Amino acid sequence: MPRSALSGRGISLGRTAPWLLGALVLTVLVYLPGLHGPFLFDDPPNIVQPISSWLGGQIGWQEIVFGNNSGLLHRPLSMLTFLANAAVSGLEPWPFKATNLAIHLLCGVLIYTLLSRLLLQDPQLRHRARLVALIVSTIWLLHPMQVSTVLYVVQRMEQLCALFVLIALLIYVHARTCFEQGRLRSALLDLFVFLPLTTLAAMLSKENGALVPLFCAVLELGYFRESAQTQRPLAVKVFFALFLLTPAMLIIGWYGIHPQRLIDSYAGRLFNLYERLLSEPRVLMDYMGALLLPRGPSLGLYTDDFAISHSLLDPSTTLFSILGLLALGIAAIGLRKLVPAFFTGIIFYLAGHVMESSVFPLELYFEHRNYLPSVGFFLAVVGLAQWLVVRLRSHIINDARFGRLLGIGTIALLSMLGIATLARASVWSSWRVLAAQGALQHPKSLRAQMDHTTNLVAEGRFDEAQQTVDHLITIPDPAAQHLAAIDTVLLQCLVHQKTDTISINRIGAIKGAKLQLSEMLAFEMLAKALNTHDCEGLGPTQLATMITDIVDAAPQPGALIQLWRSRYIASNLYLAAGEYIKAEQQVSLAWKTEHADPAIGFLLANLEYVNGNVASAKIVLADADRHTAWWDRRNQELSVKLKQLFENPPPANVMGKPQLQ
Repeated sequence: MPRSALSGRGISLGRTAPWLLGALVLTVLVYLPGLHGPFLFDDPPNIVQPISSWLGGQIGWQEIVFGNNSGLLHRPLSMLTFLANAAVSGLEPWPFKATNLAIHLLCGVLIYTLLSRLLLQDPQLRHRARLVALIVSTIWLLHPMQVSTVLYVVQRMEQLCALFVLIALLIYVHARTCFEQGRLRSALLDLFVFLPLTTLAAMLSKENGALVPLFCAVLELGYFRESAQTQRPLAVKVFFALFLLTPAMLIIGWYGIHPQRLIDSYAGRLFNLYERLLSEPRVLMDYMGALLLPRGPSLGLYTDDFAISHSLLDPSTTLFSILGLLALGIAAIGLRKLVPAFFTGIIFYLAGHVMESSVFPLELYFEHRNYLPSVGFFLAVVGLAQWLVVRLRSHIINDARFGRLLGIGTIALLSMLGIATLARASVWSSWRVLAAQGALQHPKSLRAQMDHTTNLVAEGRFDEAQQTVDHLITIPDPAAQHLAAIDTVLLQCLVHQKTDTISINRIGAIKGAKLQLSEMLAFEMLAKALNTHDCEGLGPTQLATMITDIVDAAPQPGALIQLWRSRYIASNLYLAAGEYIKAEQQVSLAWKTEHADPAIGFLLANLEYVNGNVASAKIVLADADRHTAWWDRRNQELSVKLKQLFENPPPANVMGKPQLQ
């Protein structure tokens, strides 16, 4: 990089554009090995399975777009892009991943454009605005932490949300520029028409899009401050009152009136609200450490081993992390006027974690939560570094040599990031390698150990799979003990076609504990194994009864998916054994939660009919119809078939059993 570029003197778009293009090309090259990797983790239930049904004509496109249950708004815009991918190229993984990469590149261009314009307001950086924007956007593009977002297809939801948030922030900066230039009409259109529409698009991609007004407030405080000469426009104050303060007060007020709603939402977790609030400062400090010094092989999705904070000193890093975050926030506020890029970047980063790293009962740690917020972190680091460089330069005799060293250092940094990302992308090209490395790097991660076990079983390496399952017993986590018990029996049934009483009793010992999604999925796998393999010592009825007893004793509300879905698993096992009455009982309990899939209601109606309760079957059928969404063609067609069936008396010992997808 030439010294003129490093100094920022006379930089023009024509001089920075080739460097930006080079960064984009380099990003493509380092991600290429990962584009041919498989669908992973949450991709099958969210993308592969529903789109396979759509391609097979079993469901309509509406169910793909509006039927996802990932968030409150169902993320239809993200789902529409998955549908478009499938319409063009079927279910080959690489076009989906290539689309994710294209969105990543577009986000990088938007980051460069946003910072190029925003930093013109920065008294320290306005003469180097394009240079700083180029460095920040290139670091962001090449950072290895982004791999677990870009190459994880379902995280397109995060990417699209970031894309629309960046567009919204560009609109906001344009609006503020229009106010300064006296173009009131354009500014008002930006603030009250285009910006809300773009925010809505971000929210329909992922709910984090609701943070757009908060991000705008950060930019306002950082770069559009009031002074004696410049008053903040009234329209800007109205915008924040309408779109930031009012929603925030309504949400805080609602939870203030109904605090138990928030507390009860933790029923499905092994930590409570207090423990989450203690843990998240450690999470944020860990994120920032990984952004500063990427940890290579330990990066990825296997972060369910992150320790829960039980008190300020358990672990001891809890208190230090809280103090560290406070110190960082105070430093940012203290440097607001002197180094506005540092203030804006740090507060932007923290604002980006307001939803996913605060009070809501999500998993503690996921790298993709840094996808957009990391822009702020990199801006803060580069802005602070630039401020320090300016101060140092006044004490340096050989300024030209110092400039060359800075250029070499910057190129070396970007090269190291590119190499690290290339290595991570290569690992992501194979689920087997990814899971094996995850199990090695995260020995306490249940997700890593179970994925590694699944791959070992698929390869017929049963002894190694059993060793991995045995390792679960050493993990100080109740869920690990439960998974070890269930999977030991699973392996015994698959390999030896028999199990023993001691192993069965270990599953029974789960009774009374909180049931997690991991145990539910393990039960589902064991139930499927019993459908395809004879297993001496364990039959469908016995397993169904064990699952039923565990669910009955779980200290959790039955509305949780892991409970009502486990009842569904038990009901299918009873059906396989021909015990229709017991199957009906479990389906009835699942349906009474009012949170189960409508297909559960149709199954209950069918069971009621087969068991001779035709009148009751019709009542349940009507109830299931009321819970069926307008786009749910599969369940609508099932309802029609059942209505026709119910016109006749049930034949003896005949069951037309609907399946829950």
